[in-house]
Amino acid sequence: MAFAQFRQRLERAQLDPEMREVCLALTDLLSRIDEGDGYHLGLPFFAKNLSAATHPNLLPALSILSTMEAPILSMNGYLDADDGQHHLTKEEFGDLIESGKLAHPDTGELIAQPLEHVRIFYSIRDEARDES
Repeated sequence: MAFAQFRQRLERAQLDPEMREVCLALTDLLSRIDEGDGYHLGLPFFAKNLSAATHPNLLPALSILSTMEAPILSMNGYLDADDGQHHLTKEEFGDLIESGKLAHPDTGELIAQPLEHVRIFYSIRDEARDES
């Protein structure tokens, strides 16, 4: 789904007006990122590129853009461990979100307080760039 079509869906969605504006601003920002870029976007990127007034709604808006039907963003994570950084598979990240538990990708050992060691980032979904 193209950014323009997603934007139209947001305009019609039953969202709080302030939340809708942040979602639209995020969609506009994402649409300006060059193809091939946009696969590792952290919270600082969004905070830097949007006004401070949007910051209280930033996380919920990113969640909306990641969970709506035919989303334009994917939410991902990597483990920042003593032995380096480990990008989590979709399954590992999904299990963490669902259960709050995470096993080290290499050793299989359960990680104590995994949410303190996982860094979240967002990726523009390839389908969002499909302008056909």
